[in-house]
Amino acid sequence: MRTRELSPAGRSRSRLLGLVTFALASVLVCSVAEPAGAATERVQACGWNKPGGEHPYYEHCATNTNVWIQVTRWARPNYHRCVGPGRTVLDFDATGAWYDSNYRGGLCAHPGDTGP
Repeated sequence: MRTRELSPAGRSRSRLLGLVTFALASVLVCSVAEPAGAATERVQACGWNKPGGEHPYYEHCATNTNVWIQVTRWARPNYHRCVGPGRTVLDFDATGAWYDSNYRGGLCAHPGDTGP
């Protein structure tokens, strides 16, 4: 069997097609990839979060209010806690947390306060 050789114009087109494919793939990779560490700097989902290997936490996304949340725990009584904007680390055995608008009107004055 004979191998078929490309003409100079065919080689040129083949090389150009390879370069275009490489350029498009590079653009796609750069537009999808995040910088290293970007995931740790980003605010997680508002509300209850339990990442693997870390303490559970509540992310309060509003910037101008303190609110009461109800925290459920495994093998211990549930309780309410006042949280301010940002991340509040919860007990190691917390199994859930949510904003409770029915508890004392939903708003509170001092983050860290607790109630039944």
